[in-house]
Amino acid sequence: MAIESLEYPLPQLDVDTEHIFLDHESRFNIQNTGGSLLAGRILTSMPSLTATPSQFEDNNISVVLRYNESETDGYKPGETIETSIIITSNGGEKTIPVTIRLSQMAINTPDGWAIYNINDFYEYSQKNPIHARRVFTTSEFYMLLLTTGYKYMDIYENLHKDVHRERAMDSFFVLSGLKGKTTISLPRDKMEYSQKPFDYSMIYGSFIVQKSDWGFFEAPVSTAYGATWLKLFSERLITTDFNEANAGVVKFTIDPLSINGRYATETVIIGGKNDAGGNKTIEIIFRRPPLIKTRLNKEAFRYTDQGVIDVTNNTGEKLLVELFCKDSYVRFDNKKVYIEEHGSIPFIIKLSKFMAAQLKIKKQAVIKSSIEIKTHIGDKLHKSELAIMVGEW
Repeated sequence: MAIESLEYPLPQLDVDTEHIFLDHESRFNIQNTGGSLLAGRILTSMPSLTATPSQFEDNNISVVLRYNESETDGYKPGETIETSIIITSNGGEKTIPVTIRLSQMAINTPDGWAIYNINDFYEYSQKNPIHARRVFTTSEFYMLLLTTGYKYMDIYENLHKDVHRERAMDSFFVLSGLKGKTTISLPRDKMEYSQKPFDYSMIYGSFIVQKSDWGFFEAPVSTAYGATWLKLFSERLITTDFNEANAGVVKFTIDPLSINGRYATETVIIGGKNDAGGNKTIEIIFRRPPLIKTRLNKEAFRYTDQGVIDVTNNTGEKLLVELFCKDSYVRFDNKKVYIEEHGSIPFIIKLSKFMAAQLKIKKQAVIKSSIEIKTHIGDKLHKSELAIMVGEW
C-alpha cells in the first residue's frame, strides 16, 4: 500500500473575494476546500475595522466586515481609505485589500445620532421611530441615499410620497434586506365559552395576536359567516394596537340571546384573501349545557349488582327527579329524589329465582331494559331514558 493513501487530507483556505469594498459593512465567505477542519483568525490593521467572527473553527464561515467611524482615525466624510485584512489559518494565509469609501455626508439628529448609511438609519428607527419617520422624507436623507449608492432610488421616491410614513419605512427596510416582512401568529386556533341555561348575560372575550417584529402591520378583522351573536370591537388591527412586546388584542362580545339552541360556532379572520402573508383564523365556540344531564356509572351490570345514576342539574334551582323502570329487577330505595347541582341515585339489580331459572333454561346471556327519568322544570315536564344492560359476565 502506498504511503500517500494513508495521509489525512489537510485543510485548504479559500475566500470568495479578492478585494472588499464597503462604506459601512460588507460580507464575504471563507470555505475549506481541503480536508479536516479549518481554524484561524482574521486580523485588521485598524481599530475601527472589525470582523465578525474574528476567530473561526468551521469549514463554511460567513464574515461581516464593518467599519465604525471614529474621530481618532482622522478621516473625513467623502474620503477613501485603503487598507487590508489578513486571514491566517491552518489551511494557509491570505491578505485581502479593503477599500472603504466614507459617506460624503451624515445626518445629525437632534438627539445626538449621526446617520451615515441605511444601516445606521435602520438602527435609529428602532430607537426613535417618531424622529426617524421625519428623517425619512427629508432632502438630507435623499442625498444620503444618493451618495451611498442606494440602488432602489426610484422605489424610494415613490415610498417617501406615501402619507403613511410607518408603512413606507417598513417597505423600505424590507426592500433593502434589513428586515423581513412583518407577520402575525395566534397562540391558539380555538376558544370555547359556556353558559348555564337561563343565563343570558353578555359574554366579553378576547384573544392575543402576536407580531413577528416591531414592523408595520395593518389588516382587516372580520367574521367568516356573519354570525349576529358575535360582535367585534374593531374591524381593523393596526400597528398602534400592539404593545412593546409586539402583542395586540382583538376583543369581542357574545350575545346568548341571539343564539338558538345549545351550540354555535363562528370563525374570526385576521387579514384578507389578497394579503401577501395570507390570513389567520380562530374559531369561537359557544356551548350551553343541557338543563339536566344523567348517566349510569357503568355500561353493564351483573345479575346481582349495584349501580348509580349520576345527575347534573343545570337549572340553577332544586330539582325533583322521578325514576321508573318497567322491569322489577331494577330496584330503587327512592323513586323521587331532590337534586341541587349534582347528585347520585343508587339502585340494585336483583333477579327473582323464577326469572333467573328462565334465563338459564333459555340460555339467554343478556337482558336489556331502560330507566325512565322525569323532571318538572317550571311548568314543563322533561322526560329521558337510560338504557341498561344486565348479564352474567
